[in-house]
Amino acid sequence: MEYGELRDKYRNFIYKGYTHEIREGTLYISFSFEIEGLSDFTPEWKIPVSRRVFDRVILDRLVFSLGMTELVSYWKITCSPNVYIKCGDLSEDQALWWKKLYIRGLGEFFYKNGIEADPEDFMTIHTSGTGDVWLPRDMGDYSGTLVPIGGGKDSAVSLEILRGANEDVTTYTVNATEAAKATIDVFGAEKGRIGASRTLDPRMIKLNKDGFLNGHTPFSAIVAFSSYIAAYMNGLRYIALSNESSANEPTVAGSTVNHQYSKSYEFEEDFMTYIGSMICDPGILYFSLLRPLLEIQIAGLFAKYKQYHKVFRSCNRGSKKGIWCCDCSKCLFVYIILSPFLSKEELTDIFGEDLLNKESLNGNYRALTGLDRNKPFECVGTRDEVALAVNACSYEETPILILQNPLPQAGDMKAAMRDWNDENNVPWHFAEALREKLHEAGFQ
Repeated sequence: MEYGELRDKYRNFIYKGYTHEIREGTLYISFSFEIEGLSDFTPEWKIPVSRRVFDRVILDRLVFSLGMTELVSYWKITCSPNVYIKCGDLSEDQALWWKKLYIRGLGEFFYKNGIEADPEDFMTIHTSGTGDVWLPRDMGDYSGTLVPIGGGKDSAVSLEILRGANEDVTTYTVNATEAAKATIDVFGAEKGRIGASRTLDPRMIKLNKDGFLNGHTPFSAIVAFSSYIAAYMNGLRYIALSNESSANEPTVAGSTVNHQYSKSYEFEEDFMTYIGSMICDPGILYFSLLRPLLEIQIAGLFAKYKQYHKVFRSCNRGSKKGIWCCDCSKCLFVYIILSPFLSKEELTDIFGEDLLNKESLNGNYRALTGLDRNKPFECVGTRDEVALAVNACSYEETPILILQNPLPQAGDMKAAMRDWNDENNVPWHFAEALREKLHEAGFQ
């Protein structure tokens, strides 16, 4: 059925409840959702915890909020116009906060499914209370830094910056890939490793296969709320993401549609506002360590950390198998962004193929460099910096993709490598460690 038909037939989505308990050092969480007339769903989480004394009101609010983030994966099956929250209260401002996350975080989903979602009526959130919140002061004793690891180059750079700052690091993964595990092994992570488990309800997966609505959801928002629970329940002071300033650029030119919305600075700001105004007076700071940088600067740093070159993986298609598929925009992007800093031989040793001489990737190349209107729906850099990397490519002979698609000279490479975006929430001592790494690399 089409979007409108599904909304008419399945008008009500219900967040029925949630449970959480701690057993033998693990926080077990279960959510209960329902699309009325279609199916129930019970996704589950397991998060290792070490804290024995904590505020149960704070934990309860964090779990409820993780459920508010999780529900969008199930709501999108039918895009029901009514969402009933039966297990918690939301004020009007809080409901508006969640609607913003849903509509901006689902921008790609709406775009690809041809849905014009009016923010005013695409979803009405119904609750039974006012949502008035008394904010308990978080009196926890915190130290150390939690670093979410996905297995790509960015989190490896964050780990090395924090190593240089002599920071106590605990790594965090959700359903860890082999690349994420290998990255953590290379780093060491002597302080600790927290591996969360997220289980999707198989009924949702079946409905997706049966042709109900499906598409991209703001997974980084799920990482945000679950990592905050992990930090809170393990006494960690900071949550250091590895999102760069390039994530702020829209994927669809001239719009707000951004594959990386929940990695953007806007979401980062909104998230901490939500925590501080709706959960508690926070004792934990969530920020992106790499926010001052461009993707091309991160690539320049990563090129020097050769110990990670054989284990990192950024390819979404190949991540579960621990390979580079060498046939997608993400593989080509990482190849291009590293090309000014690594030789052709080093790049082909990492990827197994010479991607800039692979004609089947021509369409991906055009989308990445801005020759076509829209970027790929992947976590990739800005159009300008991809073009900059192409013009600074280390190849001795011009590869086929560049020959077929000549670009104008794009900016000043030295200036780009000195760039520093002041729109960031990086604490000063971490910012100093980051600047020191840039200086050591000769970029500043």
